[in-house]
Order: sequence, then C-alpha cells, then structure tokens
Amino acid sequence: MKTILVLAAYLLARGTCACVPDFADKILSDPLILQHPAVIAAFKQVQQNLSSLYIDTTRDGLSFAVVHASSPEPAYTFNNGTLKFNETDLGPAGANEVTSDSIFRLISVSKNVAMASALVIENQLRRNSSSSSSLLTIDTPVRQLLPSFALPENDWNNGGSEITLRMLASHTAGIPRESYSTGFNMILSTGKADAPTIGSAWAGESAQNVIDGIATRNLMFAPGQRAAYSNAGLGLLGAAVAAYYNNVTSSSLTWSELATQELLLSLNMTHSFFGTIPQDHHPDVGIPGGDNWADLIIGEGYDPAAGMWSSANDLASYLYNLWLTPEPTLITLFQRRQVMKPSVILPDGKQQSGPGWEIEILSLPTSENASLAEESKKTYSIFGKSGDGGGWHSWIDNIPNLGYGIIVLAQQSGLAEYTGISTSMIRAAMHDILAPAFAEALSERTKERYAGFYNAGEDTGLITDQVGVALSNSSSTYADLVVQDQILYLRSLIVNGSSALEAIDRLSWTADAQPRYFSTPQGVVLEPAEGVGEANEFGPGAQVWRMIFPGLETCDWFDFDGYQDNNGWPVSKVVLLETNAGVELHYPPFDIVVSRMRIHK
Repeated sequence: MKTILVLAAYLLARGTCACVPDFADKILSDPLILQHPAVIAAFKQVQQNLSSLYIDTTRDGLSFAVVHASSPEPAYTFNNGTLKFNETDLGPAGANEVTSDSIFRLISVSKNVAMASALVIENQLRRNSSSSSSLLTIDTPVRQLLPSFALPENDWNNGGSEITLRMLASHTAGIPRESYSTGFNMILSTGKADAPTIGSAWAGESAQNVIDGIATRNLMFAPGQRAAYSNAGLGLLGAAVAAYYNNVTSSSLTWSELATQELLLSLNMTHSFFGTIPQDHHPDVGIPGGDNWADLIIGEGYDPAAGMWSSANDLASYLYNLWLTPEPTLITLFQRRQVMKPSVILPDGKQQSGPGWEIEILSLPTSENASLAEESKKTYSIFGKSGDGGGWHSWIDNIPNLGYGIIVLAQQSGLAEYTGISTSMIRAAMHDILAPAFAEALSERTKERYAGFYNAGEDTGLITDQVGVALSNSSSTYADLVVQDQILYLRSLIVNGSSALEAIDRLSWTADAQPRYFSTPQGVVLEPAEGVGEANEFGPGAQVWRMIFPGLETCDWFDFDGYQDNNGWPVSKVVLLETNAGVELHYPPFDIVVSRMRIHK
C-alpha cells in the first residue's frame, strides 16, 4: 500500500503543544472529578470569595450553584441575603433568607429555555410520529411553522422569507429589538425608556401582537448578516413553536403552557413557572428592594423572551438534563451539538452568539512548566445566557468540555449604602477559580483511567499475518501511555519487537526522505474519537482514540482516517477498553491486545 502522509500543521520547537485535545466525553461525567483535591479547594475558595461580599459590600439576595455532568443535584451551592425586602416582620430565624429553592425572575435567561423548547418539541413530535418526520427543527424557516409570519415586502424578498428558528434564537434574523412602538416624539421630548414603561409594554404584548408588529417593521439588517439583540425575535420563535405544535396535535396551547407541559414538568422543575405567581409559591418568591417588577405579569408575546421564574435547584436540573448529561432524554445529543456552537462572531473577535447562547472564549494554560504557560493554552467555549431587569439579575453558564456549569441568581436590595451584585463579575470570578480546577481534575482522571504501562500482549486471531520486518532483536509487545500537560500520549507501541508507530511512518518513506511524525521521542498525542460505530465494535467501556502529531501549533483536522488496514480499521486509531479486570489497549492493524500492568505515579 502506497501512502503519503502530509504534515498539515507546523510543529513547535520547544516541545509545547498549542493543540490540546478535548477530554473524552466519558471522563467529563466521572463522579470522582468532584472528589479531586483541586475541585474541593476551588469550592472552598468560592465559598470564601462569595462570603466576603457580605461583610461590608452588599446586601443583595444571591443564590449560586455549580452543576456537574455526573448529577442533576448541585455539586456546590451558596445562598445569602434577604428573600423579601418588602417584609419587616422577620418571623422565624431564617424564614426570610435566600435558599436554593428561592424563586427569582430570570428575565432574558428565558430565551435559552425558549430555544430548548423548540428542541424538546421537535424530539417529541418525531418520537410520536408514525413516519418519524416533522417539519420542526432548529433550521426550519419560520414561515413553514407559522403561516401568519410576515415582513415588509422588500425585506421578505431579501432573505426574510428564509429566516429560521436558529436565526431568531441567535439574534441574527435582523428582527428589531421590540415588536411594539415606543412612540417617542424627540421634538416634544415625550415618551420614556425606563423600567416601568418597558415593563408595561411587555405586559401588554400578546403573541399575535408580536407577529403583527414584526410584519410592519423593517429589518435592521439582512437576515444572517450580523447579530443584534431582539426580544421580539424570541417572541416570534415561541409563537412559531406553539403554532406548529397546535396544528399537528389539534391543541390550543400558548407557548408558556406548552413549555411548562413538555419541559418544566418533565424535569420536575417544581419552582418554575410563567405568568401569575401560583399561590403555593408565594413563600419562595423573592421581592427586590426599591423599584421592581414583582407584580408585573409579562404578556404571552414576551414570555419566551423574559417571562420565566425559577430557582437555582430547578436550573441545576435544567442545565444537567439538557446540556451536561451524557445521555439526555428530552433532546438528542445531535440536537445538542447543533445548538452548542456559534452562529456568528462579532467584529471584536471576542463575542459570539449562538442559538440561545451568549458565547465567550476561555483560555487556560496546560503546561506544568509555568514559563511555558503562554505557549500551551487550551481554549474552551463558555455557553451562557444572562438576564437583567426589574430588580433581578440572572446568569446560567455551561462549559461542556469541562463538564460543569454555574447558576447565578441575584436581586437588588435597593440600599444606597451598599453595592449591588454584578452577576457578570461573579460568574467571571468563579470561572477563574473553577475552570482550572476542573481541568486539572479531568487530566488526573484521564491519567488514572488510561495512562500506564501495558504488556502481556495477545493475538486476537483477527489477522493471520505476522510482523514482516523486526526492528530489533526483542520479541516483546507493550505500550506506554502517559499524561503530560493535560494531554494523553502514546509514547510507544511495540509489537513483537517492532515499533507500530514507526511502521506508520514507514508508509510514506522514500529513499530520500524518512520523516518521523508518529515515531517521535514524544510518541503521539491521543485525541478522543467518539463515533459510536467504532466504539460499539468493542462493546461497553470502549474509548477510541485517534493519533495526531505531537507539538502541533494548530490542530490538524485534515488527516482523519484516510489510511486503513485490510479490514478497514484506520491505522492511526487505537482503542482503550475498560473492563472489570482492568484496561486493555487494542490496535487492530497489528491484531494485538495489551493489558495495563501498572499505573504511572
């Protein structure tokens, strides 16, 4: 077999690696992550930092939680402050203090739930349909779901007819921020843009008002051209999802009724609702100090944009069951992958917008050598959604490649002598503490589960051929795996005394050139390969890994599985199989299995 391997990226000279692969999915949800000393210390530091705010800085109400991919129960919680600032009768001790069941207005965090409702309904309709077909997807044009959707003719003909739910959810449709007219007269200085005015406008909007208002308003820019925040766009998304569901099921539900029925109740979110505060929830509902929207009932038209109330415990269930669990039930993993990515990158190069998400990039050093920290950074996407208004501030964040998320819910005290809580500053400070700790713990669990010295080689009998050319006098078969700088390396793979890594290199050698890309002193980097077909060939506990060149300055995505053995297995992939007896390394091209005999300290 003639094979040419092309080096598709530059190699760094000093042994650092700017391309650090993601951790394997099954490591992300490992419950032992939470017992790692770095994570335990991080939770302690979070406790100290948040507690210090209440010494002499703030009196705002705060409910904070960390959620991990191993459980819907919060891994860590912090609560402080007054629940109802309008009550002077203190009652029993602790009765008026914030807890993880305290209910706050989420304001614009509702938009993330609106996006999620589209995925949940899509999945439900597909499951219940005899033909397994449904028009509803995140990429369906709105007009196919909501026939009454309209725009001014020029905008409709310039791409407006093709506006999708994804574009509405990521604020890239060009829909103006609001569907109603603010009625400003700048000459006479009439009209207001304050909280009472905005609140009453939101309260007055029905779903049909939103549809009708959008139909008469010019778009801000061509659909898909750029991002600009739009409450009306999310109202339109909710109307479209509800209209389609009602059409195919002969129902007459509003969007908030549909979201409650299919999402909130399914996740047992007992402290979450839309509209009027239920009587049995009054004891748990927070009331901010000063001017607020505690009595505001947001209209159905703006419920998808800002109408939800919830608690930290309920949002922990939401974050886990939709965005962190390895096996979501209300949506599919494919749906999750489709929305957890940016739709647009803003011109500043820092901000990104995705469906239901405000996305930021976090860079963490991976090198154990502090002097090389700037040269060996791994980037992570923080998928978040914020909300502010009427005395409340909210934020949910999810870092899927670190396996955790956070919830920040706050309400103002209105006390002039104290500083108000900034949810954006809190979440940034908490990630500075938590993210490095989770990365360290994930690296250590990768080492504990996979790294070590493997030998006791076995021939599986899959291939009858023997190694043709021995590269040494030894007949031993073994492998050596190590974790360094948060990267899993296959340092060596020897089969009957021959280097399997050199055998891959030899495929491209000529008389004039014998480059070593795989058989280097570092060995090869192992990157998780999570196609289920390959893993299922080896059964439960299998994790497939793809070999990539060490020391890459940029991540190679060109040379994936182009070269296969006679049985169709890629020569650049190994399998690590966890069993009750231990861990095995399978390398099908050489038809061998080696077992881990010792773990590197």
